[in-house]
Amino acid sequence: MTYEGFSIVCLDSILLVEDEGVFSMKANFLILLLVGISLLQIGFCSTGQKKVQVDETFLKDCMETIKEKEKCEALVKKSEDREKENEAKKVKLTEEQMAGLEIRDNFKDKMMGKSKLGVITSIGEPDERTQDGSGQEFFFYRKPLTRYSPEHDPDKEIVIVFRREFVTRVLHTPPDSTPKSSLPFLGDKPKVKK
Repeated sequence: MTYEGFSIVCLDSILLVEDEGVFSMKANFLILLLVGISLLQIGFCSTGQKKVQVDETFLKDCMETIKEKEKCEALVKKSEDREKENEAKKVKLTEEQMAGLEIRDNFKDKMMGKSKLGVITSIGEPDERTQDGSGQEFFFYRKPLTRYSPEHDPDKEIVIVFRREFVTRVLHTPPDSTPKSSLPFLGDKPKVKK
């Protein structure tokens, strides 16, 4: 193809711009750079638009079911207020406190086999205690105790499971900011519709 002194040549799925017989790799780099920057801008700008779209769809669905605009607007406002409250509830930790958090795997290894008294003396009283019919007792800790690695946020919740006064399992709820993998794990089997 030739356009007024320029020709575009495609070699092995690489687009090269030819300017009077000289391949301009700089031009190709600039084109790719501009395309990459525009894609990044689209990605960053769309997050604010998604929230507005969610609110609009929520309002639209509410109008279809309730058919009263005042009630629907009040529901949307309540949901926004709840989001603000949840963000305000998030614990703000200083750098020293973040450095003091234990790594999750080390914490789990340290807790296994401890008695109730040992757990309470090492990490304090739980936020909640429950017991089921099989004799297991659960300690719920919602304060920040552990995190996956030094770069990650603290876990939301730690649950310590006791059976006959000793720790049998330590469970965790990861933070919302933990990235989730889109790749299936080796043990996962694809779901088959029947």
